[in-house]
Amino acid sequence: KSKNQYRYNDCVKRFAVCLYILGGKLTYEFIRLNIVGALPSLTTLYGIISDTNLKIIEGQFRFDELKHHSDLLNTKFGFVSEDCTGVVQKITYNERTNSFVGFSAPLTNGIPYVNHFQTDSFEQLKTWFSTVNKASLLNVHMFQPIPSNHLKSSSPFVLAAYGVNNQCTSIDILKRWSYIYDECCKKQIRVIGFSTGIIMYDYYRFSHYTI
Repeated sequence: KSKNQYRYNDCVKRFAVCLYILGGKLTYEFIRLNIVGALPSLTTLYGIISDTNLKIIEGQFRFDELKHHSDLLNTKFGFVSEDCTGVVQKITYNERTNSFVGFSAPLTNGIPYVNHFQTDSFEQLKTWFSTVNKASLLNVHMFQPIPSNHLKSSSPFVLAAYGVNNQCTSIDILKRWSYIYDECCKKQIRVIGFSTGIIMYDYYRFSHYTI
């Protein structure tokens, strides 16, 4: 049977995406080639991921997607966490956004610029390589919804991710949390508290300070 005639339902598509994310490209291809017709091709899989808007743009906070996620879970309350993990320092080109990823994202009031490293100039790219630090850490923001009565648990949501070099200040962090809180309120989502590492903060403990 021609591979072009295979059709997959939504359950198989979701399983394929999860397998690709958790197992990686090599694992996915190994299983797909050994169980003929069970999984979509990589080309089809990339189309599924693109259509479902699963790709994350570096530095972009996904408040609209968070609103959709919260509505599906029928909950408006949750906690926001922020933490860093070490990454291999390298620069890659993102064809979708026409930008270079891997530099340390510049911050304004704690918020990273989105697609800051866009250029068609080779000289500009050379300047960035010689003057801008490569990101040694990946800073990730997660939103953990508080499940409603009919749910025993709820899956966390990736709010944003971007490269940093561990040079932000405590004021940057507080301003960033204030921004996240305000934007969530606009979406009728209430942030109960923030956490970073092993420390957790109740937003209302510091919300009376002028930031």
